[in-house]
Order: sequence, then C-alpha cells, then structure tokens
Amino acid sequence: MPTPKSVLRPQIKSLIRRIPQSSLDHQSQLILDVLKSVLKPYSSVACFMDMGRGEVRTLPIIRYLFDTNKKVYLPRCTNTRASGHQVLRQGVESHPHLTFHEMRNIAQVENLQPQGKYQLLEPPLEEPHPHPPSLDVVLVPGVAFCLETGARMGHGAGFYDDFIHRTVHQHGKRPLLVGLALQEQVVPYVPTEAHDHHMDAVVCGNGTIHWIEPNQTNV
Repeated sequence: MPTPKSVLRPQIKSLIRRIPQSSLDHQSQLILDVLKSVLKPYSSVACFMDMGRGEVRTLPIIRYLFDTNKKVYLPRCTNTRASGHQVLRQGVESHPHLTFHEMRNIAQVENLQPQGKYQLLEPPLEEPHPHPPSLDVVLVPGVAFCLETGARMGHGAGFYDDFIHRTVHQHGKRPLLVGLALQEQVVPYVPTEAHDHHMDAVVCGNGTIHWIEPNQTNV
C-alpha cells in the first residue's frame, strides 16, 4: 500500500534536515549546472528563496538568472482575505495563496528580510496585490517528487497548486513547471489528489533532469 502524505511528509522532512552542508552545496551546484541549459531559451522565470536548510540553495540560481538578463519573480505568501483575490476553494471564506513579484536586481534579492507567518525571505508587500504574471518557467520547491509521473508533494498548504490554477485562469496556459529535488527528496511514489499539478520536469541533485511524458501529468 502506498505511503500516505501524512506519513511520507514528516519522514522526508526529517531526512532532509540531516543533509550535511557539503552535500547540500554540491547537489545545489549540480542542479544549477543543469538549469543553465534548460532555462536558456526562456525570458521570464519564477524562483523561490530557500529556507536555509533541507532545500536546494537558490540564491546562486537567482544570480544566474540576473546574469543572463531574465525577468526574475519571487513569491510572497498571502491569503485571499488580505489580497482581495478570488477564493478558489469550496466551502471556505479565505485560503492561502501566492503572489509573484518582479525583482529589479540581485541587490534587492540579497536585502530581503524574513517576514510573514512563516518568516521566509519574501518580496515586500505591493498594493494592489499583483495577479499572476505571464511566466515562461516556474522553478518549484517541494518536500518529495516522483520522477516517473512528475507528482510533487509540498508542505501541505496548497500554495503552488493554487498559483498554477490562477495562472491558467489568468493567461489560458500554464508555464513550464520544473521541480528542484535533492536526491533525498526523490521517492518512488507520491500520492496525489485531483487539484495537484504535476511537474513537466524534475532536476535532481545528482545532476540529471527527468522530463515527464505529457500523458503522465495533469494540466
């Protein structure tokens, strides 16, 4: 029987918290090396600021994006009550979602301060809250990834699935979704639900990229 998310998530989180710094740095460099060729034809890319442990180091990726003249976007956690954006989940008055903000330069990124409920490095508040930008690629974090299906398990709040839903509603298409996975985050199977969006590709900490067959993903 497949391991449910409620069991798999804490297992993987415990594992990745114990990754040595040397391994984290090495895997992050290999992931960046792969991304350089993947991202070359694209102009607008959303990334994320890593949480400092148990995640791919993303500041070098963001530096590379600016060095190659990409438009760079970073997420900010909010909710529909604060943003005034449409509620997309049934039976609730408000729910969490992400807004993505264009960053002007690497100095602005390096000066970000922890803020919000999760004390993440996030862009400052913009009002009105921006609707989803038209993006070519979204580099997606996660707790676990399946390389065969592109299934992803996040932290459980549904931030990225909600954002992708909003992007499709806003622009009629979704960007290329590229999951960034340390080797310890790769699992044989990730349980999914109808609202879960699968990745188009997963870049792994061993320096490989796994493209997902279109019929394996839900759009």
